[in-house]
Amino acid sequence: MRTSILLLLCLNLNSCAYYFGNSWQRSYRSIPETEFPEFKANPQRISDEELVDHPLVKFWADKEVVRPTKKDQRGPERLLLAKLIAKQDVEFVNNYLLESEPWGNSGTSGALNPRGDYDFTTVVLAAILHRFKDDSTILWNRTEEHLAKNLLVEVGGKPHKKTPRTMAIMKDTENHILMTNISQYLKNQWLMENGYADAEYDNSKNGLEHFLAENLKELHITGQYEFNSKPYEGYTISALLILYSYAASGELRNLCKVVLDSWAWEYMETSSNFRKSAPFRRRMSRFSSTSLQDNASTSIMQAWWLEHVKGSFQPDEIPHNQHQALSALIYDYRPPTEIWTKDDSERLIYIGHGKGSSPEIHSRGNGFLLSAGGFQRGEASQIVARPIVLMLDDSATDLNDCFHINGKGKWQKWNNSGVHHRFAVGRQPVNVPNNYQPVDSIDNWKLFQPTKDVTVIAFSSDDFGMIYLPDSNIDLKELVQLNPEPEKGTFKTEESEFQFDLKAPRGKYVITKVNGLETDRKTDKWKRVNVVRFTD
Repeated sequence: MRTSILLLLCLNLNSCAYYFGNSWQRSYRSIPETEFPEFKANPQRISDEELVDHPLVKFWADKEVVRPTKKDQRGPERLLLAKLIAKQDVEFVNNYLLESEPWGNSGTSGALNPRGDYDFTTVVLAAILHRFKDDSTILWNRTEEHLAKNLLVEVGGKPHKKTPRTMAIMKDTENHILMTNISQYLKNQWLMENGYADAEYDNSKNGLEHFLAENLKELHITGQYEFNSKPYEGYTISALLILYSYAASGELRNLCKVVLDSWAWEYMETSSNFRKSAPFRRRMSRFSSTSLQDNASTSIMQAWWLEHVKGSFQPDEIPHNQHQALSALIYDYRPPTEIWTKDDSERLIYIGHGKGSSPEIHSRGNGFLLSAGGFQRGEASQIVARPIVLMLDDSATDLNDCFHINGKGKWQKWNNSGVHHRFAVGRQPVNVPNNYQPVDSIDNWKLFQPTKDVTVIAFSSDDFGMIYLPDSNIDLKELVQLNPEPEKGTFKTEESEFQFDLKAPRGKYVITKVNGLETDRKTDKWKRVNVVRFTD
């Protein structure tokens, strides 16, 4: 059996089936639940009439639809949906759907399931079905029936949980679990609405609605396993947007709202002007990206923000993941208005991602966001560590244009968790953007004044880098005298003292003490979100 499990893992490691059992979810039983803010009512999306001529909808509706010839070429479902919303090429879209047949099966694709990933298609087809089921001028009756009965392949109450063809050993990933079961739920719902009264299709009795409700409750407690994932986070969120828009169940709609509200709030806490730098799970090949805007969550949040402040906006105002921005625009959910309120308060945000994972640490205040890069926990964890990055109120959208500290050696060995409030430390020199010149320097110390609100002090040697952001005017000479050898693990200011262990193993917080008090270094036990506020 062990040999079989190892073989399955090896065959699927490069795809997206990566965990066994429920040990990660169970680890949250010993972690205090996060008390998320309570939000007021969410605003409504823009009207169908406004969507018809919206530039982002037209951007997709105007594209040529070419039927894929290979399984790995995703079907153009979003283009078809955009065309129908824009009331454009309606006859073509209906004929295209009528001539379509299922091209694969649901669940993770890989060496054992080469025709997988069909749920990427069906979840959007389910959205088309329910969005236009009452308008036969847009979705013809026979197209609707073909879509529901033939193109949506999952039916009944048995939920999809496992990666196909792995002897039910490997649990499927959360994006596949959500997309497949939401497609199945919405097919059942259509069948019940259209006179197929078999109990097998009654989601309230067949167990599927209960399964989805429990899945959403768990997701609210744990957050996404594929946190900050490039690109899978966007597919998880899009699936939730579809369920929120079209589920008949008020309970499921409310649970979707709770999950999406907390996710949107968390994004705003950990980003700066729609830029974010943080460790992520999957795909490891994305390590080479230095963009601060290429995660799907940024594109989704940008779309909602632009709608909030402008109503209509142009596609090029969202530079990445415009297909996910389309999902944000066309489905019903909108985040609570309160999250858009600018908050420059001094705070430290700890994000725990559970057992065997990497935390996020973000220090923020007026004019800056200082973000840790975390660590990998072995190749099977599929976690990608990042540099420590300081984002300022400037136009930088690439980490190379920001003050940042890389880890030492191969990134898989980094522990870049060395961030506390207004302080960061790592095992490489500080990378300074070319457009910033020091206004003072003493040996390895440099003082920068990049903005009127932010002072940056950097110390660099061959195997050591430190960033400090004083909250008031400071004399560099006095700071140097207080810290003759900061590489040895202690940094002092007149008000604070930080102690750190740069050789801390992955899984342990680099910062060991602050002002003599020991930190909680067992990051696997951190709450999902913990916001520590600082006052004068």
